[in-house]
Amino acid sequence: MPYKSFARFEAERLLPLVRAIGREIEERNRVLAALERRMATLSIDQLEQRAELARLECQVSTVRRELRRAEKEITALGCRLDIDHPLRVLFPGRGETFAWEGPLGRTTFYRRVEERAAG
Repeated sequence: MPYKSFARFEAERLLPLVRAIGREIEERNRVLAALERRMATLSIDQLEQRAELARLECQVSTVRRELRRAEKEITALGCRLDIDHPLRVLFPGRGETFAWEGPLGRTTFYRRVEERAAG
């Protein structure tokens, strides 16, 4: 994972790209949830549902792979997703971390500063 320390203006310049990747992650999570809900309604014991279940499992696998790819894109930029808030992107800075989040349909994100733990 590349280490990068962002100044605020650098983080702001990357924001359109990060926002686009964030929209992709949000949409893929929505699709994944819908596929998993559909799979929960099917039974492996019923022969006529096995083919549908297998097709859905393939789609789930594809969506998960694409989610991992999108997360790797964020990492390749020198950022990371917040574990507690998957649609919050953290930009490491000097002495602080810039966290950009917000409804992805809006054009602005707000800035949160998380102080690094002393140690």
